[in-house]
Amino acid sequence: MYQYKEVYILDFTNIQYYLDFHQIIKKELDFPDYYGMNWDAFWDLARSTFYGRGENYFIEIHNFYSMTEEYQDYCKPMLEIFEDIQKENSNVFFAYIS
Repeated sequence: MYQYKEVYILDFTNIQYYLDFHQIIKKELDFPDYYGMNWDAFWDLARSTFYGRGENYFIEIHNFYSMTEEYQDYCKPMLEIFEDIQKENSNVFFAYIS
């Protein structure tokens, strides 16, 4: 069950597999068990989590630039989704902390 937190921290330290990203996202953003572990499913759940709510949300990504370039490229859709959400919602703030 979703529980509001003001700050969401996605820490990508020690990523070893592509599925690790989605497991971190699922846990930290409190996504349900049916999360499809792909960027389309991420888009759907991120929109429903952050759109149309009155609370402020701060999303931090830690250790992004310490990952391999291959993993950074894999995460580009996630970054684009967060940036789109931030542009469309004045209560969502997204930042890289590395």
